Amino acid sequence: MDDALPKILAVDDNPKNLRVIAALLAAKQYQIDYVFHGRDAIRFATEQAYDLVLMDVMMPDLDGYETCAHVLETPLNHDVPVIFLTAKNDLDSLKKGFAAGGVDYLTKPFNGEELLTRIKNHLELKQLRDQQKEINLWLEQKVEERTRELNEAYSTLEKANRELLTLDEAKTEFLRMINHEIRTPLTALDGYLQILREEQLPAKISEMLDMVGKSSRRLERFLMVVLQITELLTRDHPIEKEPVPFKGLSDQAIEMNRAAIDRKKLTIRIVSDQPGAFIDGNLKLLRHCFSSLLENAVDHAPEGSNILLRMSSAANGKVLEVMDEGQGFSELAMNNLFKFFSPGSQHVDENVGLALALSKLIMDAHLGQIEAFNHIPRGATVRLTFPLLPKTETEVEK
Repeated sequence: MDDALPKILAVDDNPKNLRVIAALLAAKQYQIDYVFHGRDAIRFATEQAYDLVLMDVMMPDLDGYETCAHVLETPLNHDVPVIFLTAKNDLDSLKKGFAAGGVDYLTKPFNGEELLTRIKNHLELKQLRDQQKEINLWLEQKVEERTRELNEAYSTLEKANRELLTLDEAKTEFLRMINHEIRTPLTALDGYLQILREEQLPAKISEMLDMVGKSSRRLERFLMVVLQITELLTRDHPIEKEPVPFKGLSDQAIEMNRAAIDRKKLTIRIVSDQPGAFIDGNLKLLRHCFSSLLENAVDHAPEGSNILLRMSSAANGKVLEVMDEGQGFSELAMNNLFKFFSPGSQHVDENVGLALALSKLIMDAHLGQIEAFNHIPRGATVRLTFPLLPKTETEVEK
């Protein structure tokens, strides 16, 4: 017999009824087991899985309700559909049958076509339920596999994160060590230079000391730029921002370049299209950026010339400009201004392009832009554009 055909258990203490059922089911080629008593039905149910059970109600020893309940307790048939075949059609009997676990009932004497139709319907429903169980089982397996994969991925990421934290700590310690190991001897060197300058030394020696001092300051500036670049390149979180007044930023930049400005007798003008203008940014980074740009302009400005520090409002944000009257940028320099260690004109800066490259990183951190261009007939401008702050809900309502 084909195991793929549905298996039906027919339970009835009346042999005549079983013969009628057998004739109907045989025509449909169902696999059929017949039993006359409830206890035999329970025994069969413990040994064989069925697709459907036809259950008589009025039987000696165990009635159909009790037998149904016991059959549904067996592991192999805990969800088998049970159709009651009964002469009882009162409401209490129907309730009792459904309470015992039955899914349908047919009143005796029954119509053969109706019985086959109901059997067919419940077999299809069971097949759909079985398929749904298989799908659910497959989904559970996939979810379990996916969960395991995600847990493994999470463990890998957690391990990588711990390694990154270790590397970050090592990076911080390395930068601290480099800062200390270079700044300490530079500080001592500056101290010795101050002591030597107080002595009466030959002009040649004094000139050499000035060169040493200049190189020391240049090295210190280079160290500061390199450390700042490293910090920005390895930054894994947004920068902290605050309102930075343009006037205060300009005054600080001028003061940091005061000696060179006075020596070249330069005139620095500060212009803004609005009083009390400010930039939303990181004070430390903006101070370094603006001071470096002014230093670059001072270095290349002709003696006695003007430098303009200007802030204005534009449709795309706030604009800050440093304008000088120098020779301007060469064509080669213009193509490499914001690259690290790029070749080109010394107008870029003494640190072979590091200052403007760092300014580019600082503007990137502020989600802004930096541009440079020449004037006709002479002079150059470096322009910083800071994006507008998003409007608050109150401002939007207004």
